[in-house]
Amino acid sequence: MQHTMARILLALVVLAPVAMSTSESNPTSKVVDLIGQLQTKMIAKGEASQKIYNEFAGWCTTRAQELGLEIKDGKGDMQDLNGQIKQDQATIDTKDIEVDEEAEDIHVSEKDLKAALKLRGTEYEDFVALEKELVEVIGMLKKAIVVLETEMAKHGASMLQIQGATTFAQAVRAMVEASLCSSEDAEKLSSLMQMHQDSDMEDMAAPASSVYSGASGGIIKMMKDLLEKAETQLSDTRVKEQNAHSNFKMLQGSLKDEIKYSKIDKSDAHKMKNGAQEEKSIDEGDLGMTVADVKDDVHTLDDLRRVCMQKVEEFTSMAKSRDEELKALASAKKVIKEAMGAATESVYKDDGSFFLQVSSRAFMRKYGASGKSASSSVLSAETTVRQLAKKTGAVELSQLVSRISAAVRTGQQTGEDPFAKVVGMISDMITKLEQEASEDAEHEAYCDKETADATAKREERADTVESMTTKMHQMMARSHKLQEQVKKLQKGLAELAAAQSEMDKIRSEENAEFLDEKASLDQGMDGVKMALTTLRDYYGKTDKSHKTTGASDNIISLLETIESDFSQSRAELIAGERASLEEYETQTQDNKVSKADKETAVEHKTKEFTSLDKGIADLKSDRSGVQSELDAVIEYLTKLKKECTVMPDSYEERKRRRQAEIEGLKEALNTLESETALLQKKSRRSLRGSQQHLTAH
Repeated sequence: MQHTMARILLALVVLAPVAMSTSESNPTSKVVDLIGQLQTKMIAKGEASQKIYNEFAGWCTTRAQELGLEIKDGKGDMQDLNGQIKQDQATIDTKDIEVDEEAEDIHVSEKDLKAALKLRGTEYEDFVALEKELVEVIGMLKKAIVVLETEMAKHGASMLQIQGATTFAQAVRAMVEASLCSSEDAEKLSSLMQMHQDSDMEDMAAPASSVYSGASGGIIKMMKDLLEKAETQLSDTRVKEQNAHSNFKMLQGSLKDEIKYSKIDKSDAHKMKNGAQEEKSIDEGDLGMTVADVKDDVHTLDDLRRVCMQKVEEFTSMAKSRDEELKALASAKKVIKEAMGAATESVYKDDGSFFLQVSSRAFMRKYGASGKSASSSVLSAETTVRQLAKKTGAVELSQLVSRISAAVRTGQQTGEDPFAKVVGMISDMITKLEQEASEDAEHEAYCDKETADATAKREERADTVESMTTKMHQMMARSHKLQEQVKKLQKGLAELAAAQSEMDKIRSEENAEFLDEKASLDQGMDGVKMALTTLRDYYGKTDKSHKTTGASDNIISLLETIESDFSQSRAELIAGERASLEEYETQTQDNKVSKADKETAVEHKTKEFTSLDKGIADLKSDRSGVQSELDAVIEYLTKLKKECTVMPDSYEERKRRRQAEIEGLKEALNTLESETALLQKKSRRSLRGSQQHLTAH
């Protein structure tokens, strides 16, 4: 209808002045000419409308395809993000379980370690007490044997009381009364004797061994038997302690390793859980934005389809109206020509995203040379050192035995007592061994500390490097994902801008066509009115003389119908323009909202991946520094391993052997000390007896 009215308006714009200029002639032929011109102009307008429609239809198809692809990609991203969120939640749940399990393992291992430490402390206290007691008893037995052998060899008459003893207990009491040992030592000897009696009775069902012949040799043999058993017990106790210590060390190391690696695993699981939570949070944020984008795109697509369908309907109606209008014009021409009229058909238009030490020097100052009477103690000390050298296989003790033997031979040749020299040799050897023990202990402590520190540093830095690498990879993946999202958003913005530009162009063309049509209609209506006035005046005059009332009435009726159609077409044209403008503004507003959302997303995602890229560069630099520290620690550990593993046997074995050597040498010194003290006491007692004898005489 709009097109029809526009064409007729154009005709009337031209018609009015022509009719006015021909008031005295017949205007019918002029009206027919004007209708023909209007038909030609309507055909041209139809071709222009078809061009605009073709452009709009192409834009609708392209924009619908772009929005459909964006919606498809968005839904794919939503599916991927939902899958990633589920995977992140599964990782969080799994790592929660691992953290709880590792915490329980750590608690159990720490409890076991605490119990093992407590048990080991009790065992070591028992060992120290037993060892101390056995060492003291062994020393007492050796002193008692030396004293008995020496006294019986030199002072047999003074030993009558001991010789008369029939039991070990009587012999011990006799020794106390003779001042050969203290009452405290006697109690310890009796206790040891009773312990071994109980053992013999239980193990061999032997008769009580506390009854002996009165011969002093039996008492000495008994003491030697006790000495041998005590030494054996001491050795067994030390071996047992060594085994217990080794077993404890192994258990302690195993439990510490379990705790250490459980803590590492717990920390790793906790880090992975935190990472998954962070990833989940990012993915949930991305999902929310993606869902919003898809909703916007779906809404925009719905609006697009509605507008495009309206345009299709509008164009179809327009084309139909144009055809009808052309037919009406043709019919009008015929009516006018034949002076027979019929009302022209009306045209209607509708628009369409982890030790104890004894100073040998002090001992020498205390005892010095004790005279020729100490030769037996020297020989006893030599025997002790020889046995010790044989037992331990130490070259230094063998050399000491050779030097003691040389000193004894020299004393036998010169008549000098080698006591002082032997004491000095043994004391010097003890000092040397203790110094070596101290140095070895210091070296072992140094190695243990440095190795532990370096190992801890290595593990710490290795963990840091691994953690940094993992974090860096996560950041790189996130940055890449964000950059891809920004590319898609920028592509969408470009397409949106192109679509809006095409909309603006089409809207401009539509508005231009509207203005042209409206102007034509306005002019046409004015023309029709003027034409009607002219024709009425003309035919009003001529009808009186020529009786042509039927023809003139048909023409005037036709023009009145045209005027009515023009008025209706003008109203429909204005309504169609308003509807098109409203649809254009709605689609434009949708595009503005979508553009603002996409630009905001581009800004935030660009800012995030730029920050991530800077963080990656900083992390690479930090990791390089930590890696250099790790390489230096590994190199130091290799050097430390060579320095601390030169010994053929373990520190514990060297410590045990050296302790046995020092204790053996101290026993030899104790023998010399006891002999000297006994000789000094006997010398004072003999001197008092001589003075009393002289006074009596």
